[in-house]
Amino acid sequence: MKRQYASIDIARYVSALLVVCIHTFPFLEISETFNTYFIHTVCRLAVPFFFTTSGFFFFRNYDSENEDLNETRLKKALIRLFRIYLIWTIIYLPYTIFDYTHTGFQIKYLFTYVRDFFLNGSYYHLWFLPALMLADVIVYYLYKKKGLKFTLITTFALYVVGYLINVYTPIWESIPGVSFFFGFFTKTLSTARNGIFFGPMFIAIGLLLSRTRRLPKKVSLIGFLISFVLFFAEVSLYRHFGILRDLTSMYICLIPAIYFLVNYLLKINIPYRKMFTILRHDSLMIYTSHILFAKIFLALMPHAHLVVYFLTLACAQCLAGFVTRYQDQYPILKKLL
Repeated sequence: MKRQYASIDIARYVSALLVVCIHTFPFLEISETFNTYFIHTVCRLAVPFFFTTSGFFFFRNYDSENEDLNETRLKKALIRLFRIYLIWTIIYLPYTIFDYTHTGFQIKYLFTYVRDFFLNGSYYHLWFLPALMLADVIVYYLYKKKGLKFTLITTFALYVVGYLINVYTPIWESIPGVSFFFGFFTKTLSTARNGIFFGPMFIAIGLLLSRTRRLPKKVSLIGFLISFVLFFAEVSLYRHFGILRDLTSMYICLIPAIYFLVNYLLKINIPYRKMFTILRHDSLMIYTSHILFAKIFLALMPHAHLVVYFLTLACAQCLAGFVTRYQDQYPILKKLL
């Protein structure tokens, strides 16, 4: 039996709490500056962490001598992710219909929705699921055909392209000529934060961690702290030059920060208990369900973001607890996990 990592499951749960922060802006009334930096530094670690750990747990079982088994495992993982994605797409349909129709429906919205379903998420926070599926496929076949080094170089190149698109959007939009081609890109793909440019880099980091020896815990901790300081400086620089936006999420220093963070967590030995499996399931449920509650509470209390955060989290946790507790009694609930 493969080793289970309690530290990773705990960090997954914390990451889910950080994702809720991204969508509820909990410190906005306390300090807009603190809220901005907290979301664009600490909270921006969450989704790359999910990608990286997903990549690690998939590729640690990769058997170079049994490609049929690898293909079967990939298909099984993709089917599970697509099932979860489809269920939550249906759950969010009333929200989706309202968003597309409350200011008047246009036929082009149908094409927008089809594009978003495959690339950007059927609802805005669900983008992670199709991105994870696509990134899994890209990294799997890169590694299968070309090996680890080529995979890392290629995914980094894709990330840099996405980074230039994601971070420097205000600049590209202001340059005549370039703005036309950039507008074509945004109409076609909408964003570079997807399974083509964003996800593969972090899946590849998970692959790297699964195929190489761990760094010493102290080295990983120091590496993470240095990377995070540089990450903070990077965010500060973008804010200073006025190009930091709500959707800015691709940073160069995020790559080493995630590598060292996950490496450090993998070195922590905590006796595994059932509660950590529950935390793992809860993290997925909180991630997928929290917008159901956040949208309502933000509409009711637009100037009480911290209250909205805790109410959203409480409702999402109650739903997660319900699913975890009754999944054996009602097998359909297992489809959510």
